Amino acid sequence: MKKQPRTWRVHAMGTHFNFQLRQATPANARRLVEATEKLLQSMESSWSRFRDDSELAALNHTGDLAHPSTLLRLAVFEALNAHRLTGGYFDPRVKRALEHLGYERSFAEVGTGAELPPRAGCSPTRPASDFCAVFDESAGVLSIGPEPIDLGGIGKGLALRMLSDHLRHSDSGSHLIEAGGDIRTYLDPHDGEPWFIDIENPFSSARLPMLVRVGTGAVATSSVKVRNWKVGGQTKHHIIDPASMDSAETDLYAVTVVDTDSARAEVYSKWIFLLGKAGGMALCREREIAALMIGGDGGIQYSPAWARYMQVQAEASTRATGCVLSEVSSPLEPLFVSA
Repeated sequence: MKKQPRTWRVHAMGTHFNFQLRQATPANARRLVEATEKLLQSMESSWSRFRDDSELAALNHTGDLAHPSTLLRLAVFEALNAHRLTGGYFDPRVKRALEHLGYERSFAEVGTGAELPPRAGCSPTRPASDFCAVFDESAGVLSIGPEPIDLGGIGKGLALRMLSDHLRHSDSGSHLIEAGGDIRTYLDPHDGEPWFIDIENPFSSARLPMLVRVGTGAVATSSVKVRNWKVGGQTKHHIIDPASMDSAETDLYAVTVVDTDSARAEVYSKWIFLLGKAGGMALCREREIAALMIGGDGGIQYSPAWARYMQVQAEASTRATGCVLSEVSSPLEPLFVSA
């Protein structure tokens, strides 16, 4: 008798983490649910910016924290590595900019398209020096400098990585985890069916003519579809350009990246988003990044590496031709939504 998939949901770090196991016995599934809840609670108490009692809140308050957890140290140094990898395009020191724009609480409380009052005072400016984090082994003190940091995006990517690793080492079999539009998958060696992630068009009932086909990997999307609001009549969103410390101005509407690692996919998607169409495509070719880019004008283009993961849907109302799909405007949304 074929075993039925098992799904569950955990709310943490301002979003829902949705889990799906292809096959799991009820006893094993209950154990995995409890373990993932506990792990997410540990991550939230470590690096959530929406909790005043998190380790990150204490670190941001003074710039130093004695005896930080291994989880916080991991997240901070992943952010430092991302900052160096991208040459500063990824910069975790955007917390003040997000708060200045009104995004100081979870987006469920802000609301898409909401009108927020203008904030008093000057908007934050980019720090004069590069981001630097130091952990003093002898004193047991983690230091980040005077600028508070936000670990939201990369923290979500790390959470997906660690949750998937835990399920994998717990003999869960093939699984998929989705959080805020980002996905981490694992395909058991004995499972011959890959995961297929649908691409939705929010402006039409017709689907985009492709699926993302992955085995063990990660899919991350940076989009301004949902997390946008208005301040003084001007539309703002959560993707901050470190150069201006304001919502990024770009000719892209959404970027989706497929990678072997969920944290790196998250970083790449934001890097490409900030660079725009031309710069983003050049980066993809240079680093062989698999990315789908959706412009504000509705045009869609994808990098050469994206073709490895794309499966055209023959029954779709439109078809992929070459490297550009015209007259379509859509961010990517996950196929899986837990009941």
